[in-house]
Amino acid sequence: MGNWKAAFFLLATGQGMLLTFALIVKGFSNKRPALFLGIILYVMSMELLNAWGMQVHYHSVPGAFAFWIFQSYLLLPLALWFLMQLTTYDNYIFEKKNWLVFIPVLIEISVNAFWRFYWRNYNSNVPSLLKNPVWFFLTELLPIIGMVVVLSVYTQRLIKLHYRFSRQQVRLGAKGLFRMYGLLFFLSILTVLWIAGVVLHLPVFAGIELLITACLFTLGYIGYADIDFFRLPQLPGISPEKSEFTMYDDATEMQRLKSAFEKDKVFTQPKLTVDQLATGLNLPVRYVSHLINNYCEANFSTFVNTYRVQEVISKLADPGQQHKTILALALESGFSSKSTFNQVFKQHTGKLPSSYLLTANSDNLLK
Repeated sequence: MGNWKAAFFLLATGQGMLLTFALIVKGFSNKRPALFLGIILYVMSMELLNAWGMQVHYHSVPGAFAFWIFQSYLLLPLALWFLMQLTTYDNYIFEKKNWLVFIPVLIEISVNAFWRFYWRNYNSNVPSLLKNPVWFFLTELLPIIGMVVVLSVYTQRLIKLHYRFSRQQVRLGAKGLFRMYGLLFFLSILTVLWIAGVVLHLPVFAGIELLITACLFTLGYIGYADIDFFRLPQLPGISPEKSEFTMYDDATEMQRLKSAFEKDKVFTQPKLTVDQLATGLNLPVRYVSHLINNYCEANFSTFVNTYRVQEVISKLADPGQQHKTILALALESGFSSKSTFNQVFKQHTGKLPSSYLLTANSDNLLK
């Protein structure tokens, strides 16, 4: 039975690490909430890996790689806090300075690594760090306290939102309820079991391992497929940009937005998304959409493609670009394929690129 359990833990760990990597990559590219969901899954994956190690007695193997020193429970409340902020407030911006709150995690890992090195090379009789009451509080009890605080704030926000839905007689349905409460439900049960095991010394770790496995497969796949699933639903009939973005000056931000397109030519990025644009401007995604929709009277895709088409037309008229094919100019301007370019170009000009070029050349000859 132990071998089967160990194999199961190892399989779940591998699955969790793959999802962790995918979510973190996604988070650094354009979906910031995915980054913090990935960090949460990383902690859970490391917990299962540790459970595997105890099943096969890996920790006592001479020369074993001490992977457990890279596990820090402090990551959980920190990552959940930022995940909560990003999914409950559309105008929330995660700034670079916010990474400073993760410094205690690096300190914990560094101290554990040094202690492990000293134990292996100089004195194998030194006691475990966890026997030190201060260290135990900072690395075991403080993360639990942090989770309780963050989950309390998270719960209050959800209750207030749900109450507003009820007052407007809006039914969320099963999917809406799971979207709103699913993450909170999983992590609340995990925290209760965590308290029972660490504080009350109850034999609940089997339940924790089972719940972590469920979290890895359920939340991980949902987050990877659609990280916006965890964003809270909006109330109908409310224009949040009018109330949420009063701290921004529309004229100033529109200047910055146009500068990014006209001077920096961000539209030449083939897979430019509104999330990437918002990150570059250090603005909320919905506020950027609000600017484009209201001041440019276009959606994001049309707005970007307008600049791309204008760029192609400009290059077609440039004698220094005459040695290049139309497709090459299109790719340089941000289009990802010939078919997309032809379709978009015709929508904006009423002609296919080849026909447009023939007409332009004919006009030049007449001049």
